[in-house]
Amino acid sequence: MLFTIKKKDSDSSSNQIKLDNKNIDIEVLVMMIENLQNCSGCHACYSICPKTAINMVENYEGFLYPVIDKHKCISCDLCEKVCPVLNPLKKEPEKTNVFSGINIDEKIRIESSSGGVFSILAEQIINENGIVFGAKFSNDFSVTHGWTELKKDIVKFRGSKYLQSVMGDTYKECENFLKLGRKVLFTGTPCQIQGLKKYLGKEYDNLYTMDLICHGVPSNKIWQKYIEYILFKTKTQREDIVKVSFRRKDFGWKKFSLSFSFKNKSEYLENQHCSWWMLSFNKNIMMRNSCYFCSAKGNNIVSDITVGDFWGIEKYLSNYDDKGTSIIISNTEKGIKLLNTFVNKLTLNKIDNYDAELYNTQLIKSIPINKKRDVFIKCCVNNNFKTAYEKFVKDKVFVRLYKKGRHFCGQILRKIGVIN
Repeated sequence: MLFTIKKKDSDSSSNQIKLDNKNIDIEVLVMMIENLQNCSGCHACYSICPKTAINMVENYEGFLYPVIDKHKCISCDLCEKVCPVLNPLKKEPEKTNVFSGINIDEKIRIESSSGGVFSILAEQIINENGIVFGAKFSNDFSVTHGWTELKKDIVKFRGSKYLQSVMGDTYKECENFLKLGRKVLFTGTPCQIQGLKKYLGKEYDNLYTMDLICHGVPSNKIWQKYIEYILFKTKTQREDIVKVSFRRKDFGWKKFSLSFSFKNKSEYLENQHCSWWMLSFNKNIMMRNSCYFCSAKGNNIVSDITVGDFWGIEKYLSNYDDKGTSIIISNTEKGIKLLNTFVNKLTLNKIDNYDAELYNTQLIKSIPINKKRDVFIKCCVNNNFKTAYEKFVKDKVFVRLYKKGRHFCGQILRKIGVIN
């Protein structure tokens, strides 16, 4: 582990740790998380510190962790009190309602990762002079959290980003807007919503929260390594990239593609079943440590609404069209009321809770650990993505042949109507 965590002691001396070849002088108390694999990097402790004594420092793998500057720390313990790992939110049990949802605006639906629900919520809030927070790409195509009050900017937050977004000061900005009386829709992963709620410390009638069903999050450092691989493969320069999309639907929702668009109007498109990034992602080999022990699943989800891809929807809807369908879960009374405000913009179908969880297991349980995770990330950081993928992810020849054969047989059976 990067940090030695032990009980706070007023007489403890300072200690140095090395992060990315930099010696950082910290007080050995970095709160009281016994194992940093539990830290999700939510930024609640960073945001609450009254003396800005906490910095989010990138570790060797590219994930951000809190580090306390002992020269600024006044031992107020707010960082420990606000931590959702040390002090989980106590959620009152409420009846949840599950729906499948499709945006009736076909253009927005196609441009969205699943059914286009986020865009409807965001537009509704902005129409009421509100603010929308979400994840967007920065100039180097890493992912950061930000906000907008303009409908034209909703597109920046639309679509899945298979990365951990950097929160920065968005909790503080959200609080400022709430205190001004502005309506706020704050979207993020379940652990980010937990962090926001702990930071705020109280409920706001004008705050609406929406989390995304989360498989897990890789780091921006590993993603940058993948971008380098794509640039080498396409013989282009970083400044040539104008757009990245993780979920293009050119070949359907279930056969989505990862795409890179360039200045010269060319495009590099990878089907998810061929994309080395998506194959690595789906093998759980590059996630943050806390993702394998997620404390924001099931009954610990504290958002008003949960949305995501409704995998398995073809089992329940006869008119399934492979253009993307969202699962929508209203977790609170506030979530139900919000859903009712834009119900005329969606095609909704009520779904049984059990059916929703059957094909969307990330709602209730963490992903299993890939035993090669640590060596994959180390190889990727020290070498390149291609080397790490070929050594630790790529299937053996006989496995690839088996998968191709199974895929071919499936196509034949679907063509003759034996299976759907």
